[in-house]
Amino acid sequence: MVSKIIPRAYSLVALLLILRSPCLAQEEFLPYPGIIHIHSNISEGAYPLRKLVSLAQDKGIKIIILADTYLRRWEYGFVSVERDSVVKYGIKNYLQDLRKIKTEFPDMLILEGVEVAPFYWWSGSPFKKNLTLNDWNTHLLVTGLKEYKDYAHLPVVGNRYFSPKLKDAPALLIPALLIILGALLLKKKKQKKFLGIILNTAGILFLLNLYPFSSSRYNPYHGQRQYLPYQDLINYVNKNDGLVFWAHPEITESASVGKFATVNFYTPSYTEALISTSGYTGFGLNLLPGTSYDLVLAGGVWDEALIGYCEGKINQPVWVIAEADYRGPGKIDSVQNILFLPKFQPECVFEALRKGRFYIRYYSKNNTDISLSDFHIEDSEMHTGGETAFIGEEIKITGKP
Repeated sequence: MVSKIIPRAYSLVALLLILRSPCLAQEEFLPYPGIIHIHSNISEGAYPLRKLVSLAQDKGIKIIILADTYLRRWEYGFVSVERDSVVKYGIKNYLQDLRKIKTEFPDMLILEGVEVAPFYWWSGSPFKKNLTLNDWNTHLLVTGLKEYKDYAHLPVVGNRYFSPKLKDAPALLIPALLIILGALLLKKKKQKKFLGIILNTAGILFLLNLYPFSSSRYNPYHGQRQYLPYQDLINYVNKNDGLVFWAHPEITESASVGKFATVNFYTPSYTEALISTSGYTGFGLNLLPGTSYDLVLAGGVWDEALIGYCEGKINQPVWVIAEADYRGPGKIDSVQNILFLPKFQPECVFEALRKGRFYIRYYSKNNTDISLSDFHIEDSEMHTGGETAFIGEEIKITGKP
């Protein structure tokens, strides 16, 4: 009796899983060209959103994942500098603009995304003229979040909010104790009232310093925090069912800004992030001329991450996406991701990215249109009609692949 029930139970579970996913109702996968990581003039790009989509449509692109810079605000003590970003423009305004554009281009999938710098830290001194803003260009691409609040509360240094949360309770405890103790001393004898005033004043100053609250647990004044702030962001995105990719991890930035008060910007390449963090969906590779491909060569860091998954040390495989990092002008379609979708829906795009069901393509100057018509792996010792695996799928084999 048991042997008859178990197969039916497994069949029921499999059926429920299929019914829950809108992307598994169709067996055939069709390729769609897409561009990932595009900036509009809301952050660092040259063109407005509508023009970007129109340029891509003219080139036959079907999928766009935007990645305007989430926040560009640098603070050093009481000095704060802010540049154009999604937060400065208004997250609600940004999402509303995208909803309008989606209705104007019904034959395209235009998906929200942001490029995030979760953390930076200061070293040096303005008096010694060696003040340095470190790791500002250590970026992550975030997409697939569903709600305004998901984007509004990203754990990023400089991202502020006014209503305290549970995580703020320990920080609020110090000013609260000072104010309460000061209030008690004010009721005592005259000689203790002065101390009560001092404690009340200190508590109020502490409280004012906390407002508005930071969405990040870290501040830029206590040195490098390794990859802890970045892992916080990855965990947050996963908790809210989004996708997160390391952006351009092979790039190093070194620059100086300002004449009288010079600030140095320095970000070393961070390819070790692929091993030092977990739970991210993949990483970006910029295919434009001059880019180093060491990261994805045999025996490189990507191989190390994939082997870690095969050995059970990493809980999910790591995929590589073609990162356009397009800001215009120039060709918008040089760097593409060809995604295999069973249905032309946003959910299917996110599923393809999660499962690695895509390949990347770079158009050189001669515009040679090279496409991959088929790719699968099968067991050489299996007879015809045996199990096969498509891009991003898994297979167990006994012979040679």
